[in-house]
Amino acid sequence: MANWYYGENGEQQGPFDDATIRQAISDGKLTPYTMVWREGMPGWLPLLQVPELSGGGMVSDQMANVPPQYAAPYGTIPGTTSGLAIASMVCGIVGVMMSCCYVSGLFGIPAVICGHMALNRIGQSPIPLAGRGMAITGLILGYLGIVISAGTIVFATIAFSGAALHP
Repeated sequence: MANWYYGENGEQQGPFDDATIRQAISDGKLTPYTMVWREGMPGWLPLLQVPELSGGGMVSDQMANVPPQYAAPYGTIPGTTSGLAIASMVCGIVGVMMSCCYVSGLFGIPAVICGHMALNRIGQSPIPLAGRGMAITGLILGYLGIVISAGTIVFATIAFSGAALHP
């Protein structure tokens, strides 16, 4: 008797025996695109591609019209990294590195915008996207660059206005 596992909401569920997994299929809890695995299989596969579970009318024609969940095999790292997350981190690094200039805020603003957009897209994407850590790093560095730039401008303004008052 095989011990079956399936993926649900990004987490591995199981083990289940043959009868339990077949009952979940007939109840409609598992779709043809639900990722399943048992010992002896080379890796996680959509239910539709597992002949011993999808054959014999187990997966009905009605269920075959359910759109795929685009789930990555469990235990793997998603292969696509958000370009906005990369842009956010790069702009944030450049902004902090240029913090001695007044222009660091010019890189901090795009870092913050790209970071927020990246986190939003990563959270809403049906396809797993990597880059959450990069987006957060870009946000932190972007905000830091803006604060440093604003502090430099305030300091310079006070210093030059004080020098102008006392010639």
